[in-house]
Amino acid sequence: MKTLKSTQNKTNKTRRIIQALLLVAISCIASDVFSQTKEVEFDVYTNSATKASKYLLGDDVALRDCASVHCEQLTTINIGTNVRLLAKSKIPQTINGITSRWYKIKMGPQVGWIWGGLISQKTMVSNANPEVKFVFGEAGYDYKGNKQFQIRALKNGEQIDKIVFKSERLNAEDVTLNASEADVINLSQTKEGEAVNTSYIVFKDNALKQTKTLVARADSNKTAYVPASLVFCVDGEN
Repeated sequence: MKTLKSTQNKTNKTRRIIQALLLVAISCIASDVFSQTKEVEFDVYTNSATKASKYLLGDDVALRDCASVHCEQLTTINIGTNVRLLAKSKIPQTINGITSRWYKIKMGPQVGWIWGGLISQKTMVSNANPEVKFVFGEAGYDYKGNKQFQIRALKNGEQIDKIVFKSERLNAEDVTLNASEADVINLSQTKEGEAVNTSYIVFKDNALKQTKTLVARADSNKTAYVPASLVFCVDGEN
C-alpha cells in the first residue's frame, strides 16, 4: 500500500510540474504574440484635421485626466461619439492584446485622454438607414492566440449589435461597405495586390451576420442580400 501511495504521489507531483511548465510556455507564447502586435495608430489634428476626426468604437469610454488607466476618470463617452484627436502620448500601451497610444481630446469644457484601442479604425454609414453607423476595430486575441476583429452597428449613441471574428490579415482598407441599397460589408483581404479570402458581414433585421456567400433576393422592389451560409471566421476556418 505504501508503494502504491508513493507512486501515486510521484505521479501527481510530476503532473503538476508538467502543468506548470505548460502554463509558463503558453504565457511566453502569448507574450510574444502580443509584443508583435501592430500598433493601432491615428493622425492627430496638427497633422491632418480631417483624419483626426474619429468615432468611438467602445461604449462608455473613459475620459481620463492623463494618459494612463491609473489616471482619474473625468467622465464616460458613448459609443459612436465623434471626437477630434488633438495629440497622442509618446509611449503606446497594450491592453487585452491591442497596442495603441493615448489620445488627447476635448469634450465640452473638459480636456482629457482616451485610449486608442477604443477608437474606430473605420466608420461606415448604413445604406438603408443613415442614422445607423458601422464601426470597425481590433478585438484582441482569443484563448488560442488567434487575432480577432470586431464590427459594431450603432444608432444614436447606442449599440444595436456586435460581431467578433478572427483573421490573420485584415486592415481597415480591406473593410468596405457595398454601394447598394443593402448593408453588406466586404472583408476582402489582399495578398500581393490580389483579393483573397473574401467574406461578408450582412446587417439585416438589426443583426450582423457573417457569411462566405450571398444570395440576392427581391424585397419590396429592392434588392436585398442575405447570407447563404454562416461561417465563424474570415480565413475560411470553421
